[in-house]
Amino acid sequence: MALVTAPGEHAAELRRLRRALLLSIGVALTQALGVWYSSSLALLSDTGHVLTDVLALASAYLALKVLERPLRADTRLTYGLHRVEVLVALGSGLLFLGMCGWIAWEAVERLLQPRPVVVVPMLVTAAIGFVGNLVSALFLRHGASLSTRAAYLHVLGDLLSSVAVLSGGLSMLWSGAMWIDPVLSLVLTGLLLRGALRLLWEGVEVLLEAAPYRFLPSTVTAELGRVPGVAQVHDLHIWRISSKEPALSAHLVLEPGADAAAVLAAAQQMLQERFGLHHTTLQLEPPGFAHHWGCADCRLRRMPSGKVTNS
Repeated sequence: MALVTAPGEHAAELRRLRRALLLSIGVALTQALGVWYSSSLALLSDTGHVLTDVLALASAYLALKVLERPLRADTRLTYGLHRVEVLVALGSGLLFLGMCGWIAWEAVERLLQPRPVVVVPMLVTAAIGFVGNLVSALFLRHGASLSTRAAYLHVLGDLLSSVAVLSGGLSMLWSGAMWIDPVLSLVLTGLLLRGALRLLWEGVEVLLEAAPYRFLPSTVTAELGRVPGVAQVHDLHIWRISSKEPALSAHLVLEPGADAAAVLAAAQQMLQERFGLHHTTLQLEPPGFAHHWGCADCRLRRMPSGKVTNS
């Protein structure tokens, strides 16, 4: 995770997220009232998008607040509470899946048996949502952390959703074609479903300790093998503590006579500069250490280059 290290920057980041979060909650409540009054499924789908924004902003805010809490010396939560956001994301993803199914069912029913939509309140509510999303985007546009930038992208996506609802409402007002509302709701629900599935899959990947997509383990292994003084690399693992904070551990077999301190410093510098990996644990081993101490459990596999990596 790109952490905001300076106290002033950290406080400013929290202020941006807090303002955008409160504004998004207000927009969601306003749109919920608009849905109840106008009976618009398209507006309901857009409200679902706003709820994903609320989740993204709340997760980003939680991630930064967790950094302020020092760990107790005797705590069993050695990674802190970073994975709370993953649990929240999984629960919310399941909720959004259920919402998508219900909206799709209602949309099909309305296509078969059209129902009237009160267009003017729909337009007013969608316009409020558009303004709210625009202001949230302005709050977040200078965000420094990855989680804040991800929330910014969520808000931009919902801004486009608000534009779509406004366009659909204006078309209905002009033409009187009520079928536009369920069709538009199906389109927006498809986008919401895609986001919900991505949210679920990302949470599952974190729990399965999968390497982030931007880190190809074979590439990281090869780069570590090129560090001067490293003879072999094995038992390499890359995972995520939270959705945005990667970690790495690996065993490095030293060449005879290599300076362990220099190798460790060079390897950590390479991982930080080349891959942005700051949470790393590297075990330095003399030649023959792995086989003598039963590191065969690491499932070593000799590569054509003479380096060793985990299978």
